[in-house]
Amino acid sequence: MEAKACGLITVVGPALQEDWAANLAELAGRFRPAALIFKAPAKEPLAQILKKAKLIQLAILLVDSMDDVRNSGADGIYFSSPDATIAQARQMLGSAAIIGAACGLSRHAAMESAEAGADFVAFDASDPSAWQEAANLSSWWDELTAVPGALLLGTSRPDSSLLAVARPDFILIEETGHAGESLTFATELGLQSQT
Repeated sequence: MEAKACGLITVVGPALQEDWAANLAELAGRFRPAALIFKAPAKEPLAQILKKAKLIQLAILLVDSMDDVRNSGADGIYFSSPDATIAQARQMLGSAAIIGAACGLSRHAAMESAEAGADFVAFDASDPSAWQEAANLSSWWDELTAVPGALLLGTSRPDSSLLAVARPDFILIEETGHAGESLTFATELGLQSQT
């Protein structure tokens, strides 16, 4: 089977948001993720990063809060649990908003999320003991539908053999140590920069 290009979506927790806001152009110049997902963003770094991200057309998604997305002007939302109200989010945020949905290891949740209007679904590969199950689900999803699929990684990093089986469109990596660590891993793994 032909190799499939895979992009990166970086999840940025509160501790690293100021670093991303201050150094966005430099970081995105090293490796361009498809989107940044901000968890519980503080108002000031979020405003700064939204302004800079618009200049380079980098999508910014916020975790779980439709009100924060609407009030800040972010590009969309990432629902971190499978019981999300995706149809409601689509109605509230409009057709141009990007909606991502975590689906755990559930085929049913992935199907429901896609049918409700999610732009991508994410399978949970955060536990190494579930890597094979997540990879199999992702591969099944890749064969089944054109809706992009992603693997949500934890702190352990798989090698390229997992991606060859899973064939995800994106990998979601939450940064925990320093801004840009996901970009280094993406480069080492041979992921596709969006530039």
